[in-house]
Amino acid sequence: MSDKSLMVIPLGILIIGAFLLYVVSRTLNLKNRIESLLTALILVGSSIVLLVLHQRLPVLAADPNSYFGTESFGGIVYKPDAYGVFILIIAIFISTLITIFSGEYLSKDPRYLVFYPLILMTLAGMMGIFLSKNLFNLFLLTELTTIAASALIAFRFQRDISIKAGFKYLIMSSIGTMMMLLGIYFVYRSTGDMHLYQPLPLIDTFTRIGAACFLLGFSLKAGVVPLHTWVPDVYGHAPSSVSGLLAGVLSKSMLFIMPVICLRLGLTSRELGVYLILFGCLNMLVGAVRMLRQSLLRRFLSFSSIGQTGYLMFGLGMGFYYGLDQAFSAGLFLFLVIAGMKSLAFLCVGIFEYYYGTQDIILLTGISKKLPFPAVCFSIALAGLAGIPLLAGFNGKWMIFSTAITAGDRLSIIGLVIFVLSSVISLGGYLPMIVKIFDTTTDNLRAPVFLSSKKRVSNWLLIPVSILSFLVLIIGVYPTPWINWIEQVINWMVI
Repeated sequence: MSDKSLMVIPLGILIIGAFLLYVVSRTLNLKNRIESLLTALILVGSSIVLLVLHQRLPVLAADPNSYFGTESFGGIVYKPDAYGVFILIIAIFISTLITIFSGEYLSKDPRYLVFYPLILMTLAGMMGIFLSKNLFNLFLLTELTTIAASALIAFRFQRDISIKAGFKYLIMSSIGTMMMLLGIYFVYRSTGDMHLYQPLPLIDTFTRIGAACFLLGFSLKAGVVPLHTWVPDVYGHAPSSVSGLLAGVLSKSMLFIMPVICLRLGLTSRELGVYLILFGCLNMLVGAVRMLRQSLLRRFLSFSSIGQTGYLMFGLGMGFYYGLDQAFSAGLFLFLVIAGMKSLAFLCVGIFEYYYGTQDIILLTGISKKLPFPAVCFSIALAGLAGIPLLAGFNGKWMIFSTAITAGDRLSIIGLVIFVLSSVISLGGYLPMIVKIFDTTTDNLRAPVFLSSKKRVSNWLLIPVSILSFLVLIIGVYPTPWINWIEQVINWMVI
């Protein structure tokens, strides 16, 4: 297996796997659990090749001519970056757990046959975005991700609200991709080329306008305030397994591809850093304040996700503005822990909804008495998101805090004040939610009815949340190996 073919084999596994899975599932009318296991095997195969590719990154990064494809006019170039492979490994791992979870979670949905191919196509589009070094190909792969994710959001099409959420995501994301297409026009007008695997020979007004178009497009897809209005409706009405993938991985990953495009098109590091810090502060405040009055759990987690996006933007912004590798390490570490905690939270909500048919916290008060283990896992996720010590979220927030102190100028201190303020406000949402989950003293006459004839929660649901809960705990107690891995990635980064 050559290094060049290694760059596209993980992507090929996902795309070919999605096609074959759909054909085999339709032909043999496979059961949901069988299709879930086959999808997990496809994801494991792709992740194994990604891990091999990760080991080869130092060699590939040192060779500027090491890429897959052709640089001729109309050609397509694929070349991996260290941070992209890191993010994709996390995305595949989280998606594998979500797929196993769906083996039981989707047992009541007759359309499960199309769910798993759509998961694979969404991941294929995301993977292609990080591997592609051609602007127009990146645009096409972004559209692939948008269309597949929209279908997943509207998966339960019998409910009007799901259809509306799917269309809202499709329309908003399409606006973002249209902005990218406009940016491609300006770049091509200036340079006559759309390749990004090497620095542009000319930076002028047109390429900077193109950079601004891509900045706006990716900001919309990431849910940056004030372009965040789609987030609560989409995360709140999609299936919980889909919401976990979107909130934990897909939307956050847009913040890491955005700088690569914008910096190579002429935006300066300080300009990008100021943008990320200022709008990150808006995200932190809006997310923290709006989450306080939510009674539906997925909507609560949606606004929490907006705030978490702000934390990521603040960390990355300090990295670009001050040129601090420490800030990039903090950003990648925070992405790792947010992916785990946010996915865990949404999957736990999925368990509550699967067995009790509701996500209303008022009706689920004292749910720990009926579903003790999922309630404990959900509280671990919320406590981690709140930044409670000895959990992964605390380490992520501490790295952001110490980076801001290291920077030590007016902009970083203002951002730090807002960061701390939003964290304190968020406690007013997370801690009462945990209390309600474990409040068994209230005689809730409106308690929902257990919907399953089974006496216990399915292992298909418990295994993924157990693994994620363990990771949230172990990364909180022993973060050193993960930080060392991220520092290795930082050393390989080529932006």
